[in-house]
Amino acid sequence: MAVLGGGLGVLGARRSARRSSGVNWAPPRGTLRHGRLAVRTGGDGLPAIVLLHGLFASGRYWGASYDALAAEASLVVPDLAGFGASSQVVGGFGPDVHADLVAQTIRDLGLAGEPAIIGAHSLGSLVAIHLARRHPEVVAGIVAFSPPLYRDQDGARERLSRANILLRLFVSSPSLAAWVCEWMCEHRDLAGWLGRLIRPDLPEPLAEDRLEHTYQSYSETLNKVILTAGASAGIGELAIPVHLVAGGADSIMDHEFLHEIATEHAHVRLSVWPDGQHELPLTHAEACLGQIEQMRQLLGAAGASPTGLSRPTNAPGSASPERPR
Repeated sequence: MAVLGGGLGVLGARRSARRSSGVNWAPPRGTLRHGRLAVRTGGDGLPAIVLLHGLFASGRYWGASYDALAAEASLVVPDLAGFGASSQVVGGFGPDVHADLVAQTIRDLGLAGEPAIIGAHSLGSLVAIHLARRHPEVVAGIVAFSPPLYRDQDGARERLSRANILLRLFVSSPSLAAWVCEWMCEHRDLAGWLGRLIRPDLPEPLAEDRLEHTYQSYSETLNKVILTAGASAGIGELAIPVHLVAGGADSIMDHEFLHEIATEHAHVRLSVWPDGQHELPLTHAEACLGQIEQMRQLLGAAGASPTGLSRPTNAPGSASPERPR
């Protein structure tokens, strides 16, 4: 009875933590396909909408709320290479590999006839930018939630050290981080329990997904895609609308640098949601859906141009794009 009581107590604490965090998630629907990348699909029609998850996640991060996007378009939600149900790949986990595999997945599904709209979270934002640079014919526009764009590697490391313990370990002690990752792979049941304990604000499936990677996929992706800080400069080379959305309470974001990017490039817009933290697609799902839909409408409007991105609407407490919080 004591064990049962303890288990119910933990369960109650998890539910309370999710309520206080504002997370309202349910499993998504769709057809799961396995190719070079595991990918969930739904709906029909072009342009397709592609959703890219962040580090320590899988495609199901985009829960049932985002199934609504399949009502008028083909919805494509992959597990990025080395995460979730997607296997390891030859050639490592650099930005080109991640971008090439997403592009190939879109083509394999027969959805490359019209450039896609990309909705992305955190790491996925950087993959989306590389995808647009490397395969411009595939991407029509990007909505990037919590984009980890930094001025340089020192700034990236300083910001990321404020995040979860694995990121902190990787920044401060890569060798210890490697040992921890190997231990977690060897003791997945126990590691899964610890993961749920560490992140009680997340639904159990998403907490478990945080372990569905290897040290190689995690460390190379973090080092080559995020810490290199290459994606930020690449935004200026794009000829498509890019909408950056950041939480004002997200300590991982470099708000000043995001503001500079939006000021310097006419095709880039920045929205700051004052009460938002890093998990915007979970805590502000309806508002995130609204921004993706706005991008779809913009690109479908007659005569829309890369610099024609209107000021965002339907954002909770949205700050001016010109004023970071």
